[in-house]
Amino acid sequence: MDVPKVIKDWFTENDGVSWCLGRAIGFAAFCEMGYKFITTPDVNWVSFAGGVSAIIAAIAAKNYSEKKNEPAHV
Repeated sequence: MDVPKVIKDWFTENDGVSWCLGRAIGFAAFCEMGYKFITTPDVNWVSFAGGVSAIIAAIAAKNYSEKKNEPAHV
């Protein structure tokens, strides 16, 4: 497994070159939520799942909006 390639695939736009700030912030938010989830004495599964779902929905909406703004290929 090539770690730099995985990081590049996760954090770049669909073109594979431009770095995506939204995906990087989403990853940081997920890491923070995971840390809080593990270290908190009372586990709240619903809030954790809601946060993960919100991150995934935000990235999916960003990808969808970028796809709609691309020029049509002839």
